[in-house]
This record gives sequence, C-alpha cells and structure tokens, in this order.
Amino acid sequence: DVFQVFAKEEWGLKPTDFGKIVALFGVLGIVSNTTLSLIVKQMGLRTFSLFAIVSSLFFPMTAIFTNNYRNVLIAGSIGLYSGAQKVGTTTAITSLANERGIPQGQLQGEKASMLALLKIGCPVIYSALYLKGKEWNMSMNDTEGNKLALQMIMGKFGKKMPFVLNCILGVIAFIVTWQNM
Repeated sequence: DVFQVFAKEEWGLKPTDFGKIVALFGVLGIVSNTTLSLIVKQMGLRTFSLFAIVSSLFFPMTAIFTNNYRNVLIAGSIGLYSGAQKVGTTTAITSLANERGIPQGQLQGEKASMLALLKIGCPVIYSALYLKGKEWNMSMNDTEGNKLALQMIMGKFGKKMPFVLNCILGVIAFIVTWQNM
C-alpha cells in the first residue's frame, strides 16, 4: 500500500501508529454508514453526492500542504463521508442502466471487472508517482527562472503527487456529478 509506505517514510509512523489510522477510519466508516440514510433524506442524493466528494478532498489536500500526520487525521475525520460518495454514483449508474435496458447481472459483472482492474492499476500508478516524486529535488544551481520554479515546486510537493492526483480526480468527479445528477 503506497499510503503505508508514505506514512512510514515521510511521517515516520510506526506500524502501531498506522494501525490507529486504519482503526480511526474504520470507526468513521461505521459512523458515516449509520447516519447515511438520514443525511441523504435531508440533503437529497445529488447534494449529498457533491458534499461527499468535497468531503473526500479534505484528506489529500491536507496531506499536500502539511507534513503533520495529526492534521491529516483531523482532515480525514472531518471528511468522514468521503467513503459514501459512491452511493449517488451507484444509484445514478443503476438508473441509467435500467433506462437503457442493461440487465443488472451484466452491469454488476462489468462493475466488478472495472474495480478489479482499478485494484491492479491504481497501486502501480500511485507507486510510480510517489517514486518519481522522491527523485525530484530542489536544485538551486539552475538559474533559469521557469525551470527553477518547477524544481522548487516539485521538490516540495513531488512526493505528494499521489495526493495531487486524488485532488484532480476529486475535482473531475465533482464536475461530472454536478453536470449529470
């Protein structure tokens, strides 16, 4: 898991500390799932989906701009509904499939295949981003302005590129949800 490697190398977390993070997010998942139906009824599915996507951005945005894992934990706790963002998406996909006459079995099979591919491909992408980010450093010997600025940015945020990708994907998800739900 790339996050576990990042937490160990960049924040100096020990396995017990990482276990506490996993436990915290497990408890937050239970709380969010327990209150989910009440909140969706209050907000509506579209508004809740947008809220959950914004909620999912707290954790990676904080990880990008701070090196303190406690701040990241607080942001992750504030964003406890991030795991529930798939509720609206799943409902929308199921409705669209029904409208188009796609059998539920076929839809579920294709969804399972897509998730399996993502579970294979995403760790490779995130690992490559993290490792490439570690290679970048702040070389002050280069006096070319644009190149120097890029090196400074990548030196500071390079190792956090997986979190940057999460934010980019979150913004895309927000836009798609805004336009299509």
